[in-house]
Amino acid sequence: MPQIFQIIPAILSCVLLVSGCHAAGNGPGAAISGYWKDKTLLEEDIRVSQNLFADFAEIAANAPSEEAKAALGLLFDRLKAEDEVAYYIYSEWMEGAFYNPYSSCRNIGLFTYAVDRIVSDGVLNPDEYAPLLQKRDWMNINKEGDMAAYPQADPQGRSTLVLVLDLSCPSCREALTRLREKPEWNGVRRLAICCGDGSMPEVPGWEYQTMKDHEAVFDIKMTPVYYVIDGSGIVTRSYTPAL
Repeated sequence: MPQIFQIIPAILSCVLLVSGCHAAGNGPGAAISGYWKDKTLLEEDIRVSQNLFADFAEIAANAPSEEAKAALGLLFDRLKAEDEVAYYIYSEWMEGAFYNPYSSCRNIGLFTYAVDRIVSDGVLNPDEYAPLLQKRDWMNINKEGDMAAYPQADPQGRSTLVLVLDLSCPSCREALTRLREKPEWNGVRRLAICCGDGSMPEVPGWEYQTMKDHEAVFDIKMTPVYYVIDGSGIVTRSYTPAL
């Protein structure tokens, strides 16, 4: 690992990394093409930079796809040319904003673009960007409108509510009761995909399946999340926080 990256954890320990985004001062419809013009990438108070990026992420997630990618590309150009430390930090923020299912800025297109750019720029080494490649692949599985990678459609033709949970996660177990009690899920098949180690849940109203090779399909660190497939196996709602 380059020596410059060895100081990053110390920097990041001083600030809560953005795991989402917030409403920008100019509103989500504001133009983003010149957002980073005349802005300092890393202010002395890193929280100022964090807020600048959070505003940008909010605008980008709501902007037309090509405009958002173009603006993100301009940001990458500056990061690569000006500040290797900032490049590393902003890469972390992009993951938090565009990948995390609990972020209101979660965006498949922008995260995929960001990961592809990080790989092609060559600032991070392969070991550093390998986890991002895995997350890019996870994010492009079970997208709305796609045939579900797992499970198969209900033989009775019902819609299926699929909850992905980590057996070692207490909040995942709580989600079983929380979702079961929501009227919108009455009459649908409820299927819990149980990953990791731990005892099987016993909340009634659910079918349970274990999945030992979950790493090929799910990021259990983001659980509990759920998605919905229709009677033909098409995803009608992609990964949604279950808390």
